[in-house]
Amino acid sequence: MSITDPIQCACASNDGNATLAELRKRLMVRLGFAAQAANPPPGMKELLNDILQSAQVALYRRPNGEFKTERWFSWPLVAGQRLYDYPDNDEQSAPQSCSKIINPRQVTWVGRERDGVWSEMLPGINPRAYTTNELTGLPQRYEFRNCIEISPAPDETLGNLVIKGKFDLDRFTEDTDKTTIDSEIVFLLALYNGKQHYRQADAQTYVQQLEVMIANLVAGTHATARYIPGPPVGSPWVYVPPKPEVPFA
Repeated sequence: MSITDPIQCACASNDGNATLAELRKRLMVRLGFAAQAANPPPGMKELLNDILQSAQVALYRRPNGEFKTERWFSWPLVAGQRLYDYPDNDEQSAPQSCSKIINPRQVTWVGRERDGVWSEMLPGINPRAYTTNELTGLPQRYEFRNCIEISPAPDETLGNLVIKGKFDLDRFTEDTDKTTIDSEIVFLLALYNGKQHYRQADAQTYVQQLEVMIANLVAGTHATARYIPGPPVGSPWVYVPPKPEVPFA
């Protein structure tokens, strides 16, 4: 069990996404190599694989991309332990059994949980804190390096370190591997890059399609918080003080 079980969505699935082999075949067709799609020329498979892999990484790192890759991660706090490894989060175990690993460069919230109370932690640990290395208590600060460091070290084996952030991309090197993010967006960027590589005149068409698709994805995350020009729709809520039932004397 993990502290995030009640607030966590199911482990993100890429079942609806295309595989590396499927996207590579589509690329060959759209680049004009349909007759060789079943048997690519020497070196073309490696070239198109690299174009597809690079496209997914570039899209994943966009600050305004919205690809449903955000989750909660937690680590049980251990008395006296300051360092925690990224892959050792509690969500790896049942019932979530989610193998996703957090990307420390794309974190939106860091805090601790103890006795049901969640408190935010602050970034950065001043090296002067190591002067009192034996000091323990409620962790107040954190720092991301090759692992997660918290300070001070917990005084009890109680509670959790909790982080909300995006998970890293899944493997995308074998023909049966699927994209982590929307495969159609990955395909459009790869197609644009492929057409640029082969100096095909219609390359710009596909980057425009890509930007429109990403804009629509981002717009879809706004839910009901949308800007509509003009005055607010509907009657504004106005507070009316109650009138006394018995007149004042």
